[in-house]
Amino acid sequence: MKIVRWLAIVLGACVVLALALDGMIALFQPSAGTTGVLRTFDEQGEPHERVLSLLDDGGTLWVESGHHFRGWYHRLRRNPNVELIRDGRTQAYRAVPVDTPEAEQRVKELMKESNGSAGYYFSRAMLLFAQIKPVRLDPR
Repeated sequence: MKIVRWLAIVLGACVVLALALDGMIALFQPSAGTTGVLRTFDEQGEPHERVLSLLDDGGTLWVESGHHFRGWYHRLRRNPNVELIRDGRTQAYRAVPVDTPEAEQRVKELMKESNGSAGYYFSRAMLLFAQIKPVRLDPR
């Protein structure tokens, strides 16, 4: 019985740690290099900004929602007209969620290429292995 209680405590601590790290990443993620600020708009037209990692696939830009808290993802599903701010420039895009196994696999490959396999698995573990939701950004 003690081992079950001990395992429950360890599991609970891991979940709390993962959620805390996810929150810190959301607040303090730098916007430089392979990141950009994605501006989505709610039903009232109010902008919401989120720093995200960008995945360049031969000129095609992808972002991915790989955690359980996806406010920006739900907003772009309701209003796919978004803006991406990079290097001080703002460009309009149409966000296209691509819910296919092929797109998810391609985005995983791009993530492994940019972070290395160890970095990929570490980040996925910290985000509790939430399902990856690929979004292609098409210029408009």
